[in-house]
Amino acid sequence: MEDRACRLTATGRKENEEKNPPKVRRKKKADVVRPDGHPTVGQLSLSRGTTSTPTPDIAPVWQANWSDSIDEDDDDDGDAEVGNAPDAGDAAGDAAVDDAVDGAGDAEAGDAPPQADLGVGKTARVGVSSTASSHFRGPDGRYASRPSSEDGGDGNRKRKTTRKDMSWFLTAESPMCSGGPVIPDVIPSFGGHIGLVLWNSPEQDRGVLDGFHRPRAVETLRRYKWSTEGSKEMVEATGLSHLTGCMMQHLDMALLSAFVERWQPDTNTFHMPFGEISILLHDVHHILRIPVDGELMGDEASQDTLKSDMGGLVRLSVDAQVGGKWKSKWYDNGAMHAEGLLVRGGELKIKEMEVQCYLFVLLGSTLFVDKSRDRLRPAINLFLKDHRLLTDYAWGAGALAYLYRQLGVATRAGSKGLCGCLTLLQVWIYEYFPLFRPSQLPQSPDAPRASSWISPRLPGGDEARQRLARYRQLLDELSADDVTWTPYGRDGHTDIPRSLYTGPIRFSYIAEGYDPARCLRQFGYRQIIPRAMTVPHDQYRPASGSSYIVFWDPWVNQLWDNVAARRLDLDFASRSCEQPSEIVEEYIDWFLTRSHPRITHPTDGEPQPRPLLVHQVLREQIVDRLGPVLLTRDRSKWEEDGGKLYDMVAGVFELYDQLVGQPPQ
Repeated sequence: MEDRACRLTATGRKENEEKNPPKVRRKKKADVVRPDGHPTVGQLSLSRGTTSTPTPDIAPVWQANWSDSIDEDDDDDGDAEVGNAPDAGDAAGDAAVDDAVDGAGDAEAGDAPPQADLGVGKTARVGVSSTASSHFRGPDGRYASRPSSEDGGDGNRKRKTTRKDMSWFLTAESPMCSGGPVIPDVIPSFGGHIGLVLWNSPEQDRGVLDGFHRPRAVETLRRYKWSTEGSKEMVEATGLSHLTGCMMQHLDMALLSAFVERWQPDTNTFHMPFGEISILLHDVHHILRIPVDGELMGDEASQDTLKSDMGGLVRLSVDAQVGGKWKSKWYDNGAMHAEGLLVRGGELKIKEMEVQCYLFVLLGSTLFVDKSRDRLRPAINLFLKDHRLLTDYAWGAGALAYLYRQLGVATRAGSKGLCGCLTLLQVWIYEYFPLFRPSQLPQSPDAPRASSWISPRLPGGDEARQRLARYRQLLDELSADDVTWTPYGRDGHTDIPRSLYTGPIRFSYIAEGYDPARCLRQFGYRQIIPRAMTVPHDQYRPASGSSYIVFWDPWVNQLWDNVAARRLDLDFASRSCEQPSEIVEEYIDWFLTRSHPRITHPTDGEPQPRPLLVHQVLREQIVDRLGPVLLTRDRSKWEEDGGKLYDMVAGVFELYDQLVGQPPQ
């Protein structure tokens, strides 16, 4: 019997293969097409006329392989379920982690790519294994990006879909919208952007995005009662405890939505009528006062590992995590409600465990907020397991990479929500754009600037949509002189040398490109035409946003450690500004042909006056009218002052009705 079982004749093998044909992953070599005048990808060089291609010990093989299907989340808003990659923009995370595990990105050790001349001393890599660089003729006959395979590396099979929609990727053969871009080499993913929808089909306006932040969880952390001695001091030593006092209670989602519509994920910058501007590492330092230099947050793990780590954190077995009294607090993929994690940390009465649970909730409620509203992403725990390393990580760089990813997903036409550290985004707007600023409190220069701004509570619904329309019009008419380019002073970046780093920044499986050369005016230098962005090894940014993918090979982590080679030399690249908004003469023409700087169509005839912002006018009226009343100390005039106050309030209500377009009652 054993001999018979072990023998396999040629006939038997043939019959077996006919019944069970072998599964072979189909791979095809991509046909590299380089249309004249349209470079497919670019590699940024930090010096004029030279190339700067990284040559790490492990470099990718420069050929593209592909298969038919990719991982996709089950929901349609770009929000993955909690697990290895639990939220919006993290459909990219799921695929990126899986690619890293099973090599689906098809990048292996090999030679650097050939170089192509772009003119004016610029060079670009050709033949790179990425959907941005390898093109083929799509179903409609246009050049589109070559898809690649993403299979679950952790053994979890997800719903599959075929990469058929390539309309998100603009090429020289693609029809362009009248608002631009004319040359699509800077923002090739604009085909899936909400800006294109608003320009061509304004009736499909998605309106104000849903904002995900956790003010209640932050307030719970502020009132938390420690159960073990020394735990509070250990948290304070990490330099992160002050985040509970920085987060804004209220967000102006109409304002954030208007800025999301200007974000371009290909460059990770806001594209305004006057050029590019972005959130940089020195902004994170000044706004949140968290470290932006240190060890890159590039650790990854499978879902099973993350789940096991969560069980170790709260001293529960994997099976116990989804049963008993924790059933309502735990999920079978390792995620947990913030409240339940804090309770468990206090019950353990182990200092290290309580600190780890507290920091887990703190980071998940401030820097790395996802769309689950009250659950925490298990990936955060990767950086909390050893409390001795808590001060070594570049938390600011990780938070910025995560926010970049969420902004990119939110730009997709089908996305409806925005998460990440939204306080960082809103305060950044206040710092750079005086037209949108609320009141500000005086504070110490060393304090986080986020804690100085008063976040007003503004109405939602129809009034929020009306504010969004006014913000759009205002941003369309904005000029470079309306920007405070160096809100922290001309030397605000000098103490943060890492802000001049050029290359990918990471948070676990999320990696995003970072290029300060596109925003030289934020360093007090004249803006020049930037070189091409370094592209990821794989990307897929459809309009739906549900299968948004940006994948970088792991070797790019080495770029972060090579500080000297990756630091932009400002004096070599440009020169100091005489005027804060200074640019080279040819910059604006270059930018306008490669961008989409407006959201709404310009009106015919005379230019329209700038719209009045409600909170600005109300603030001025209140200060002008109420100030003298509050300064009155003579009680004999209180009755008279009360009448003035009543008249002032009535006038403000009337003014408000006029501003929002409603007849006064």
